[in-house]
Amino acid sequence: MLPYNDIEAVKAAFEANEGEIAAIITEAAAGNMGAVAPDPGFNAALREACHTGGALLIMDEVMTGFRVSKAGWYGLEHVPGDLYTFGKVMSGGLPAAAFGGRADVMGKLAPSGPVYQAGTLSGNPVAVAVGLTQLRLADDEVYRKLDRNARLLGELFDDALTAEGVAHQVQYAGNLVSVFFSEEPVRDYAGAQAAQTWRFPPFFHALLDRGVYPPPSAFEAWFVNAAMDDAAFEVIEQALPHAAAAAAAAKEDGQ
Repeated sequence: MLPYNDIEAVKAAFEANEGEIAAIITEAAAGNMGAVAPDPGFNAALREACHTGGALLIMDEVMTGFRVSKAGWYGLEHVPGDLYTFGKVMSGGLPAAAFGGRADVMGKLAPSGPVYQAGTLSGNPVAVAVGLTQLRLADDEVYRKLDRNARLLGELFDDALTAEGVAHQVQYAGNLVSVFFSEEPVRDYAGAQAAQTWRFPPFFHALLDRGVYPPPSAFEAWFVNAAMDDAAFEVIEQALPHAAAAAAAAKEDGQ
């Protein structure tokens, strides 16, 4: 396990384990510690380190694939991985999973190659039908609306928490959003852990009590959708001052 956004740690790992690293597996943009975008050039440097070291770059786009653009994070950054993984964003929320990548790597799979692969979530006809329909309907205007909704949500976070004097960072990875109760921007998991995560439970419950259903962990990204309208944002806007006040009143020991 290596720290995110630290290319020097990656290079050191290759030097210390020459010829023994098969692949680097990374989220194209981090979402499992909250929304933490890769530093400019980080993914490109990962790709270069992998290819120099004879390894594959495997991009986890389970969160970002088909969500942040039609082409996922690749559509924003254009740094190709050697393999990609995708999840139920592509199937309209129904159970599904997929992976793909370079033709020479995929050619190792049966029936062309010796590696057999099958899975419960592979090719379910209902999920595939729903997914194809969703992806065909997800035009450029849908993605523009997702981006607008993410920015509007972040602005509401910022306004409410600033009004209560709560230190925070609103961060984006495409249209993934997170609020960290931190004085400094978060670039890796250590930074996410160093945030005042004890402010999150009262913040969460104050929103929940007012009809807003946020992710239940400080280490999860917030997702928007294209169905969010003015009425939905009005509910969020009315709930956030109460949530910000609860976060401001929180105590580190929970008392």
